[in-house]
Amino acid sequence: MSARAWIRGLGVAVLAIAYAVLAHLSNSMPGASALGVALAVGPLLVFAVILGWRSRLRLPSVLLCALAGVLVYRYWPLLAEHFPWLYLLQQAGAYGLLGLMFARSLAADRVPLCTHWATLVHGPLAPAVAHYTRAVTVVWAALFAFITFTMVVLFALAPLPVWSAFANFCAFPLIVAMFVGEYAVRNRVLPNMRHAGIFAGPRAFLNSGRDTAGARRG
Repeated sequence: MSARAWIRGLGVAVLAIAYAVLAHLSNSMPGASALGVALAVGPLLVFAVILGWRSRLRLPSVLLCALAGVLVYRYWPLLAEHFPWLYLLQQAGAYGLLGLMFARSLAADRVPLCTHWATLVHGPLAPAVAHYTRAVTVVWAALFAFITFTMVVLFALAPLPVWSAFANFCAFPLIVAMFVGEYAVRNRVLPNMRHAGIFAGPRAFLNSGRDTAGARRG
């Protein structure tokens, strides 16, 4: 990996950690509702503007984002009063959609998402490898379902700081642990396979620009 890639990765990690810490503080400290709204809504608006600017419908997309910004400003007091719900929608919604994406790719007319990624890296797969990648897709779907379910239950039953600690400091490390653990299992289960690295499959998938919902079988 090049020095530029390391620096970029380090920068992303620092931003992610800073965001998690600030988000947890906004959920744990009285009087931090303004920070909570800014952190819950701001990144979504920025991301939406970037996507809209890069889309073919640039002007309508940017106008919609501007309208969303006006609505946030107009209803800021209401959002500040209920900002933890914004965090819940943001976090549980994202993980729930990821779980649905992996689960949908397991349908009979689709290629399991991890199988699709492995094919992008290695080409046509042996039956044993295809079976393994399908099983890994099931595990990913289950992990995201578990994270989403736990977030909703903790939000409903536990004190807000407890929910925030799980959402901001436990969910993502679980995903990292899954990447590392799966790589270790893969080396054991498929010892004769050429292994391209922990993140090679997702990296190839992102570079391909293909639909994340899973490729349909031909």
